[in-house]
Amino acid sequence: MSRASFLRRSLGTIVRGGLLVGGVFALTGIRLGKRPPAGARMSLGIVRPPGSLAEAEFMAACVRCNRCADACRANAIRFFGPEAGRHHGTPLIVPEERACTMCLECGTACPTGAIQPLLEVTDVAMGVAAVDDRLCVSINGTGICGACFTACPLRGKAITQGIRNAPTVHAEFCTGCGLCEEHCIVDDRIGIRAIQVTTTRAWPARKVA
Repeated sequence: MSRASFLRRSLGTIVRGGLLVGGVFALTGIRLGKRPPAGARMSLGIVRPPGSLAEAEFMAACVRCNRCADACRANAIRFFGPEAGRHHGTPLIVPEERACTMCLECGTACPTGAIQPLLEVTDVAMGVAAVDDRLCVSINGTGICGACFTACPLRGKAITQGIRNAPTVHAEFCTGCGLCEEHCIVDDRIGIRAIQVTTTRAWPARKVA
């Protein structure tokens, strides 16, 4: 074997080994509570499907049957993996990936009432969108957008526009569907959008030994 071939093979082994070790440490960090599982959103809270009971009642009633996801027309419902501990198998929505279009089929499909059936879009209360003035181009003066307003199913009520299409969220009308977050054109280096949905279902802090 030539020296060049030996060096290439050795480098490949080192890289693959590094990726494997990194993956193990990442998973271990999640299990120990040093990192949140995908979708936890930390201080922003967990976004549950529309009509979900309060968190304690929801966790007690959800049987992890996946029927809500099967019924979801937008394919927006995801599930926590085993790294999420007691949340494993419960449904959530990750707005920046795929927001809720509020078809409201999940509540009808839920067999236990963990997700309550809703009749009107205006009955949805998944959270409230909040604008980061530092990141929004229409507010910080670096551009003119309006994507969140256009995506909002209750535009003119839940979101209104000002100068340069600067958005204002009206919490009393916002459903927390996340369509504004999904369509926001801003995505900074760590994946933060200029508008994000916050909920009262904060990911529980876990002590690290």
